Amino acid sequence: MVPKINLLPQMERRKSNSILILVIGIILFVTVLLWFFIQYMTLKGDIELLENEEIYSIEEKSDLADYMSNVDLSSEGDFPSSVAFAENISYPVSPLLIEVDSLIEEHTYLRQYGFLEKGMTLVVDIETLSSLSYLVTNLLNSEYFTDAKIESIGNFNPSNSTENNEVHFNIIPRYSATLTLEIDTGYLRNGGGTP
Repeated sequence: MVPKINLLPQMERRKSNSILILVIGIILFVTVLLWFFIQYMTLKGDIELLENEEIYSIEEKSDLADYMSNVDLSSEGDFPSSVAFAENISYPVSPLLIEVDSLIEEHTYLRQYGFLEKGMTLVVDIETLSSLSYLVTNLLNSEYFTDAKIESIGNFNPSNSTENNEVHFNIIPRYSATLTLEIDTGYLRNGGGTP
């Protein structure tokens, strides 16, 4: 008998390697196709959103252009009257602030102020209500103001800490008051003197 000697390399290994490479290639191809599909759908949604925003922007632009054309037509000739109106209500504010600062007591603090057409608003923090009445009396006696009204009074705790919602009996709350003042524009325009 003749022994069987096979000197050829085994073919089964090559078949299994080629099948494995083919399966990996198919998986990669499907993954790339799936990624491109997801990107396509995302970009398609973004394009639709941008087209809607573009349509809205164009409509808003045309609305604003219509509004501006109506404003331009209606405001012709109003510029001189606007300047005259602004000059009528303009007044120097530094003397008013200096006067208010001089009338405020030591532990009274001016928190906010604002100017109206013929008046002024103040928000002050005070220690006692008698300090507020003293301030109002001083404002009424000032020649810069014709009237002083208290719009609102509230109290607050000056400490910033709220420790376990404890009640502190040794802390007296401060008061915050909003005042409205009417300005004597004649006295103010004459530089603080009577005409």
